[in-house]
Amino acid sequence: MLQYDKEFDPGADGREAGGVEGPADGAARYAADDEVYVFDDDEVVLAVNIALKTGRPLLLFGPPGSGKSSLAPNVARILGWDYHAHVVTARTEPEDLLWRFDALKRLNDAQAKMLAPSIDHYYTQGPLWRAFAAGETKRSVVLIDEIDKADPDLPNSLLGPLGSLSFPLPWDEERAVSIRPERAPLVVITTNDERELPRPFLRRCIVFELGAPSTDHLLRVARSHLGELYEEELAEQVAGHILSVRARLEDSAAGPSTAEFLDALKASQQLGVVPGTPEWETLEAVTLRKRREGLEPAK
Repeated sequence: MLQYDKEFDPGADGREAGGVEGPADGAARYAADDEVYVFDDDEVVLAVNIALKTGRPLLLFGPPGSGKSSLAPNVARILGWDYHAHVVTARTEPEDLLWRFDALKRLNDAQAKMLAPSIDHYYTQGPLWRAFAAGETKRSVVLIDEIDKADPDLPNSLLGPLGSLSFPLPWDEERAVSIRPERAPLVVITTNDERELPRPFLRRCIVFELGAPSTDHLLRVARSHLGELYEEELAEQVAGHILSVRARLEDSAAGPSTAEFLDALKASQQLGVVPGTPEWETLEAVTLRKRREGLEPAK
């Protein structure tokens, strides 16, 4: 176990954070995906702490389902910080992370002779602006998800505001939104590695790669999500099928994710469709194989 002064510490043993609490009526339930994150890798905890201490963005690589997108909201939950997120698409512009200008609303207001007296009325704060603006009151974690889907200009456009912790107001370049370094947000950025990111951007990030989930990790996740509903033997059986599916793929990173494992386990548990029964092949096909190329049912 690594020994150091942690600003971020997910738990006494650094592992199961969160867990399932029963509702008021005492009925058991499954935890939602954003309620639990199993920190069973000391290195990812260290990477979060390095990003916090250096003030650098944390850039996460890893196969789909490795937990890249769910790390940020759980870090925010454990730290007690605010959380802001933006999912990047091919249409995302650099300014979208700072603000959006509603030109259509301004045009409609002008035509109706109801134009607001100040142009700032037509700007909506983006996730970084909200984190900067509220930072003196409460710090934030900001998730910028799937940055590799955007034009290469977008990562480079972040270097300015994240490096200086300030950016000019869009309607008045002589005034700026800024925040002190000790109140800066933790910015978590994810990529599926579909497009190479600019080198200057990579040099200014803390870079960490999450691996495909192991059997032990899958069982910890299942235990945390299912709580008192957890059945060890069944979870081990379904986890074994995850590894079997991965073994039959040339690219194991393209195998079933942790979320797909949970889907299969919950369906198996609630329907009584367990490995070895005639219905299992169909359950495996719809939850785990999902028409993955060249993948035949296990024999």
